[in-house]
Amino acid sequence: MDSAEDISRKREQLEHCPLGSGGRFDALFDLAGALCKRFKKERQIDDLNEAITLHRNALELQPVDNDKYDRSLSLNELAICLSYRYDKLGEADDLEEAITLGREALALRPLGHPRRSMSLNNLAGNLRRKFVKQSRIRDFEEAVQLSRASLELRPTGHPERRLSIRQLALCLAIGYDKLGVIDHLEEAMLLGREALQLCPPGYRHRSMVLYNLACGFGRMFQKQPDMPGFHRAYVHYRAALVADPTSKTELASSLFELARHLWDRFQKQATTADLDDAICLATYALELRLPLEEVSVEAWIQRLARGASSDDPIMPDGAVDNICALANYHMARFQTRHEIVDLNEAITLHRHMLQICPSGHPNRASCLHDLAHCLAGRFHQQPATADLDEAISLEQEALQLLVHGDPEYDVSRRCLTAYLQMKF
Repeated sequence: MDSAEDISRKREQLEHCPLGSGGRFDALFDLAGALCKRFKKERQIDDLNEAITLHRNALELQPVDNDKYDRSLSLNELAICLSYRYDKLGEADDLEEAITLGREALALRPLGHPRRSMSLNNLAGNLRRKFVKQSRIRDFEEAVQLSRASLELRPTGHPERRLSIRQLALCLAIGYDKLGVIDHLEEAMLLGREALQLCPPGYRHRSMVLYNLACGFGRMFQKQPDMPGFHRAYVHYRAALVADPTSKTELASSLFELARHLWDRFQKQATTADLDDAICLATYALELRLPLEEVSVEAWIQRLARGASSDDPIMPDGAVDNICALANYHMARFQTRHEIVDLNEAITLHRHMLQICPSGHPNRASCLHDLAHCLAGRFHQQPATADLDEAISLEQEALQLLVHGDPEYDVSRRCLTAYLQMKF
């Protein structure tokens, strides 16, 4: 049933429940909920205004001393609608009323109430909005306190834990923006990483979590002290675009540029934290390049591979460089820490590159060589004849594509010789 049909049906139900009838509260509440749901999808303010009116009417049917219905539920839903309208129109009175209603709802949900964590989280969100507008420290402190309390009621494994993590992370990140306390930003980043783990690829809220975490990295980079001259200015420019991006494409591009900066610094200083962050940023950038209809990088690569040989390629700018760089970063971390998971990831990414570069592509020889190198490396760690045989086959194909006398030809020939010696 579509939203218009659902709303029409609920209007008819309300018409059959005149003032004083037993089912009027439910009819008001259900119609308000349907209108609010449509507002979130279509963003039509008339739907939201009507939902607020209906929730007010429903609340009037629930005096404070009436135990027949859960008054806190009406208070909470009306507060949510008012906060939506504040986000849409910016009227301070809506936010103040939402906070007042949220406090009343929380008072009706003492410790042990199944919806207490929801009220804590919602009230924290509205206090965060108020702090953004008015910069009053007590609003920030209360928002953080309530967010922490909500998170405590949603331990690991709770289905709504990610919502409390996100709320606390947002509060702390905004606190950093306003107050400049680096501990707030560092905790927000840790929370953002946990939230991302709770939203696997394909999860509908993952892009929002990823976006917030990426913005946190942008804030981090704006504090970088060790970049001289123009390079520092360029990195800060990219960091500013990440902290406040204008589009998903721009965010992906800027994240990847910051990843490359960290990679360059890792090659000079060998700081593994830089390599870890480079992998994170390049991974996030690659995922942000995913079209909305794709749920995984692997599925997307399959589609890219099909388009790579057509007259109308569908490969976004920067995608190939992103995949290739990420493969190299994982290989470098494997060579540093010797953890097989990084080598396996590098192999997967190099296979993606090979799909994107079919026969006749100018980069196919290098893709073949890189994948062969990784497979031979895995053979050293976990001797499996299939890996070595594939490495030999790939290097042989690469050698056929190279010109005798070129440096790449000599490297490929030496590698092939080494792989054959390993076999025999």
